[in-house]
Amino acid sequence: MQNNTEYSIVVPVFNSEKSLEELLTRLNRLFHPISESYEIILVDDRSIDSSWDILKRLHADNSKIKIIRLIRNFGQHNALLAGLNICTGKIIITLDDDLQHPPEEIPKLIAKLKEGFFVVYGKYPPENDSRIENFLSRLYQKIIHIILDIPQEIFISSFVIYQREIVQNIITIKSSYPFLPAMTVRSAPVSKITNVDVAHQKRKKGSSNYGLIRYFKYSLNLIINYSSMPLVFVASLGILLSIFSIFFGFWIIIQKIINPSYGIMGWNSLMVAICFLGGAILMSMGILGEYLRRILAETSYGQQYVISEIDA
Repeated sequence: MQNNTEYSIVVPVFNSEKSLEELLTRLNRLFHPISESYEIILVDDRSIDSSWDILKRLHADNSKIKIIRLIRNFGQHNALLAGLNICTGKIIITLDDDLQHPPEEIPKLIAKLKEGFFVVYGKYPPENDSRIENFLSRLYQKIIHIILDIPQEIFISSFVIYQREIVQNIITIKSSYPFLPAMTVRSAPVSKITNVDVAHQKRKKGSSNYGLIRYFKYSLNLIINYSSMPLVFVASLGILLSIFSIFFGFWIIIQKIINPSYGIMGWNSLMVAICFLGGAILMSMGILGEYLRRILAETSYGQQYVISEIDA
């Protein structure tokens, strides 16, 4: 597609019937004075409420609204990728559908991007949810920073603005388990990624789609698909166990020389053999796992998303 649009706003939608109309009203009110050249892309991740019916009505009333419906629930990151793949804007903004990211804060992201950055994340203290949700959010941030090896001062959120070139890089990464922050770090120099402070409002309607299970799912996805830490851990454990078994064997030999009656008959040699073989197996698993990781990194993982309907 030709790049004739100034701004693209991409919003993943899931069970948001209570907030969609207000969200679209505020987005349109915000962008009319900024630029008439904009589009709003809403991707329904197979909501089970009336979100899709509302989207169809809003699309019929406003030509700037494009709507996509996925064939099943793929998850927030997959839904965002569906929108990023069809957007045409020179500048792309993503935000959540629950109004916790106030659309009125978008000009702050735009201004920061125009300072020469490629990606700007909205930064806010995660204090507007329950204590458990706030704790999980902070833990999630720590895991992201450790795995992606990015500076602690960069706050990762779903309220973000991209230069077009970065989005083009992101959509070339093919994985059926996408994790957008990881794909962003792979697509832009970390020195060109920054934050800007924005407001973060309490959820007015509905409940969060992020709970313990969702955080666990995304963390596991991040660790397995974008890190070799589990493989390194298994291999390191195997090496340590093998070294331990060797020293343990020497210790038994010395004890036998000093005291021929030491230990139960056959037990010592059996323990040394078990420890050594266990270590060797773990080391082998680590090596094989590293080969598998590299093979998977070179292949396409399958479907990122499947579109059921689209009105653009």
